[in-house]
Amino acid sequence: MIEMLSHDAIIYQRSGYTYAYRSDGKPITKAKTGADAAKLFKSAVDAMPDRGSIHIGRGVYSLSAPHEFQLDADGSNPFYCCVPVIDKSIHIYGAGPGSTVLQLMPGQRHPGRHVAMILARGTGPFTPGYDGFTVANMTIDGNRGQQTEGSPKDGESLILAGSKRSGGRYYNLRLIRSPGSGMYLGNNGGGYEDGALVHHVVAQDCAAEGIMLDTCQHSRVTDCAAWGCREGLHLHGDEWWATEKHPERSPDWVQVSGFQTDSPITVWQVRKFMISDVMMDCSTKDEAYGLVVRDSIGHVRNSVLVNDVKKTTSLGGATYIYGRSELELSGCHLEGYYGLHALGKASAVAQGCRLVAPGGCFYLADPEPVQCSVMAANCTWTGKRAVVQVGAAFSESNCVEMTG
Repeated sequence: MIEMLSHDAIIYQRSGYTYAYRSDGKPITKAKTGADAAKLFKSAVDAMPDRGSIHIGRGVYSLSAPHEFQLDADGSNPFYCCVPVIDKSIHIYGAGPGSTVLQLMPGQRHPGRHVAMILARGTGPFTPGYDGFTVANMTIDGNRGQQTEGSPKDGESLILAGSKRSGGRYYNLRLIRSPGSGMYLGNNGGGYEDGALVHHVVAQDCAAEGIMLDTCQHSRVTDCAAWGCREGLHLHGDEWWATEKHPERSPDWVQVSGFQTDSPITVWQVRKFMISDVMMDCSTKDEAYGLVVRDSIGHVRNSVLVNDVKKTTSLGGATYIYGRSELELSGCHLEGYYGLHALGKASAVAQGCRLVAPGGCFYLADPEPVQCSVMAANCTWTGKRAVVQVGAAFSESNCVEMTG
């Protein structure tokens, strides 16, 4: 057991049993391989010193969700989890995606029983969470086809974090078949995450978001992907403009680079973000507004944003920018029935972009009154150049129509 040299405990399978051992060679517990290992995993986590680490060896580990946790202080929001990490900063490593698999057992989730497979946070509504936490090098399988379906509940996920916390590290993960989200770095427990890193994470076949960052600051999502999810990526903030409500909130500064998805992307009330080198093609989705930006300030650069040009509504648009958003796009390819779609009081600047949109490359219109504005410079366009409703403002310089 070479892994014991660098970890405080190891979970591994051998000769028909799953074992949990401490680094000093003392056994924690064991269970038959293929049987429910949820209690074994909890025992291993409970045995960890703060900032300790667990290595999980190769194999498929079947987990029920027997541990109830009240996300809200009044007990009105119970969740069930397989691996609770409560009031502790620890690090959990597998042997690699596809080699180490944590799989939710059949029948654990139904509309009245919501599951977070790994839950990491503090106990009470304002108890601090971790100041260092890692989940890496494994597959986590929500076994969605063996659960009772229903609308995903907010927070339901394969990995759920909460409380005010910092230093989360999530990398080399495959998150599949979730009845909810793949990963949800949330604000349950009276706090938010600072300094999270999500790297080389692939979410697939999730009923909700592939990757969700809810009220995270100074956090990064790099070289990740989401396929077959309701949303590929969702960055969620709060009502940052209401400073009297949140005077302590500084700019979020969330960065996304190298993300790939066949599902829409949403940025909601995030104050300062950067999205770069993203490839989004949600043209096969029945309901997708493309890149949605609401009440957010940020920059999208060197990205490809594609939706279905045959859907003759906003559901075929490459973008949907509204509220009090302030967005800059540079070096992007926008393709859909609408290209750059601004409404409400949103403002956008497009620099060096290529737009392909039969319904309006620059579309500043909505059934509701608009006060939006768009400035375009050095862009090329194909389709209908612009649709500008009364109340909106559009200006351009050095923009040309593509021909041939």
